[in-house]
Amino acid sequence: MLPILSQFLCDNESLFEYERCLDGKHIVDFRHICRRLIAVERQANPFKSDIYYESLGDMYLTNYENFDDFIWRMPCELAEEYLFRSRDSLYVKAERFDGWMNLITQVPPSLIIAANFLDDFSMCLLQPNDIFSFAKRKLSIFKYTAQLLPFLPDLNYLVQEAGGLNDLHIHLNGTTETDVLWNYMLQNPCLVAKDYLEVYNSRLAVRKLSEQIIADFTPMTLLKRLEDAREIRRKMVVIIASGNDIFKQGTVDRLKDSLILRNLWGEVRDDSSLGILVEELLLYLLVMYEIKRTRNMELVGWFHHYLLIKGLVHRFIVMQQTQTGFSQFQLLTENSFRYRVEKLYKNRFLQLSGCGEQVYLGTLEGRFSPKESLIENSRLVASIMKGYEKAKEESGLLGKSNLLLVAHFIKEPESKKVKKLAIRHRLLRKKLQKKALALDSFLHRSKYSSKIVGIDAAANELDAGPEVFSQIFRFLRKRGIEHVTFHVGEDFRHLLSGLRSIWEAIDFLELRSGDRLGHCTAVGISPELWRTRIGNICFVSQGEWLDDLVFVWELTKESHHIKLQKVILELESKIHELAYKIYGDFYPPYLLCLAWKLRKYDPFLYLEKKYSKIAEWDFVESYKEYKKVIDMLKNEKVRNLMNMYHAPLLGRGSRAEYDKLIQIETTGVISVDILELLQCIMLEKMAKKGIAVEALPSSNLRISYYRELGEYHLKKWLEVQETDCLLPPVVLGTDDPGIFMTNIYNEYARAYLHLESCGFSPIKRMNVITNLQRSCNIYKFMENEQ
Repeated sequence: MLPILSQFLCDNESLFEYERCLDGKHIVDFRHICRRLIAVERQANPFKSDIYYESLGDMYLTNYENFDDFIWRMPCELAEEYLFRSRDSLYVKAERFDGWMNLITQVPPSLIIAANFLDDFSMCLLQPNDIFSFAKRKLSIFKYTAQLLPFLPDLNYLVQEAGGLNDLHIHLNGTTETDVLWNYMLQNPCLVAKDYLEVYNSRLAVRKLSEQIIADFTPMTLLKRLEDAREIRRKMVVIIASGNDIFKQGTVDRLKDSLILRNLWGEVRDDSSLGILVEELLLYLLVMYEIKRTRNMELVGWFHHYLLIKGLVHRFIVMQQTQTGFSQFQLLTENSFRYRVEKLYKNRFLQLSGCGEQVYLGTLEGRFSPKESLIENSRLVASIMKGYEKAKEESGLLGKSNLLLVAHFIKEPESKKVKKLAIRHRLLRKKLQKKALALDSFLHRSKYSSKIVGIDAAANELDAGPEVFSQIFRFLRKRGIEHVTFHVGEDFRHLLSGLRSIWEAIDFLELRSGDRLGHCTAVGISPELWRTRIGNICFVSQGEWLDDLVFVWELTKESHHIKLQKVILELESKIHELAYKIYGDFYPPYLLCLAWKLRKYDPFLYLEKKYSKIAEWDFVESYKEYKKVIDMLKNEKVRNLMNMYHAPLLGRGSRAEYDKLIQIETTGVISVDILELLQCIMLEKMAKKGIAVEALPSSNLRISYYRELGEYHLKKWLEVQETDCLLPPVVLGTDDPGIFMTNIYNEYARAYLHLESCGFSPIKRMNVITNLQRSCNIYKFMENEQ
């Protein structure tokens, strides 16, 4: 990614300067823009000297004579750097693909795509019909998406041989890309601002994100900026139409009524003959052509202002390189920008079908969140399936693809009020029971029931662990759900916590051969890299750290590994110390371990008498399991541990001590070498059980501690012959394509180029990718027979 230039749309100061100008004709001084771009670049790494950043400015910005030269040449030079054309398709250069994927997190790709065609556009006969003809010939491939693919003949061959690539982890909400969303926002500024007002007033996360991105971003400033963008768009079209011979339509009023260019005017409609993305490309081409031809500085200022507003919206819906961790990712899902545009599903599937001639989509396992009633579930699933069927009718690029659905339940944090109730996550557990019953009812009554092929739980895993979902997962298994997956080991306060969560998901959810786990970064990332990035200290709760150490103690006993035996004395000493601080008594590790494992069972049945007598439905464990738990709870200390773990938070006490944050040395009790060994043990556990890992390259790179593709752990999971560790099968997915600016072809491309960067020969790369695709076929969830 080219430094300085990629920051072009992150320049908040220039946006403020435009907004302070009352007449709307102000033009920002190019010297100020250069200074501000250097400042934005410096924010990414403030520890480098001014000499470095001033030199970057000299390297990349002094090539431009003035602002009008910069505004059209810079996108063209980015296009030349990253893109090339082959026949009628536009591709990303393979060697520049990683940089491109970073670039489009900051700059919507449509601007650079348009710049690629500027010379062709300049040479065509500039009449309305010629513009339309040009758009049909050159730009029609971008009707549904601006997501470009890299040119990889090897991967293209594999796609053709395999009949498509399987996306086995994709959230249907979070799919819409910026250019589609932007046009919807311009068409409906008041509705967008109204939705944002509701979440702005009710969710602190929404304000948190806005404060990170730009100062004073309120619903009113959002509305004002969208209205500004609409007006700027109108002004640009008027000045182009009235100032030259591009449109020989007579009057501006006639231009407004033009069927071909009505969306350029700002009247964005779904029934556009070209498509809203194509018309956005045409707008850029018209403006850049006019600036290049006339050097109209008023038009330069308007275009810059328009792009800055769009770039601001882009940063609210696409995860940036400056954001790390799931909590930062979740901020992007809390704002309301995608709410209305994603109520209809057809356009999302058309977007996923891609651009160009390459048909690459095979099986698509779309994640959706089940509702609390049969009727709501029926409406939602019907809307998804009908949207897919309509998209398939419209686009041949969907080929022989197949849509299957996975219902994912949502992890939610405990509020302070809920923590004052007995039983951890009391209200969430009740909500999950209601949703599970509604989903079960749907599965036995809907014509689409065969399309529901699995269940999952998503959102921030720090909010709720596998124990909260174990009862509903077992219930739905009994009721006919064949397969299970679970978001786990994606983000963690300490690497041990991530490893323990994976263990809990396997054991508490009773995963079996053919099931999968999503992300699992905790068993992939290099512990040394993780320690370097997080630093020498980290913060965890006392109870979480105790559970982590008890987990290590259990693996030590289970594996009998010599290296683990060396830490057992220090481990037990620390366990005794923490247990006394939290529970006020001495508990041996084996009892703490037993109480920890009992968390998989429904606490209502064992800790509240009224529930132990009333079997309202089949969430109740089997009699055999129930009797086993009751027998274990006859041990007074085990029963005390269970009661104290689920006790309400009332001032001081075990719950308060459990939740108390402490500062620990990152690799104090457990060294980097031991962490690597524990990762290997967990990978072998998954492999022996036949549990596959859902690797999501773009998502993992953004959310985890990686800074570049070469650091990614996929190579570690795929080097079957080069490691002594037994490895589980791996499948690929996109996660949230709109938030991570990707699609399944590009995820395979990232895997392919990651292996290349690690020194794999072309033949070896293809063998590994072929095996990866084969695993995706084997471990995809099969459609249920009705």
